[in-house]
Amino acid sequence: MAKTTVLFVCPDNSLLGPMAEACLNARSGGLIRAFSAGLQPAAQISKHATRLLTAHGISAKGLAPKPLDVFLMPHAEVPDRIIYLSDMKAICQPPAWKGTTSSHWWSVAESGAPKDDFSACSEYLRRICLAIDGLIDPSVPFEARA
Repeated sequence: MAKTTVLFVCPDNSLLGPMAEACLNARSGGLIRAFSAGLQPAAQISKHATRLLTAHGISAKGLAPKPLDVFLMPHAEVPDRIIYLSDMKAICQPPAWKGTTSSHWWSVAESGAPKDDFSACSEYLRRICLAIDGLIDPSVPFEARA
């Protein structure tokens, strides 16, 4: 059975995308493969992302900002879902993706660039974890997710 593949997309892939990628890979029990990419990738991952993931027992090893172009190449794996983590327009999907890739928007960060203070980043991670729990098991009511 093929694994479901999810591509998280955010503006700079330094905070939201890497946290979502690491969380989904950690929580899915190997049933889902998550990747993340940014439209204009930052030079490095946010220090808050690494600190928060580690505090939640999730490995940040290997996480680094990646450009979206890597996933648009002809040999790249076609994602089953693209999940946008901030208010942004959908990317222009390659022809090979048409009909196989669905797009979803999660309201993780308010309009504009995500805030880079620890408290805001902690809230982003909480929202990401709640959304991931719903993705993994949609039958669990939102109020019951922890």
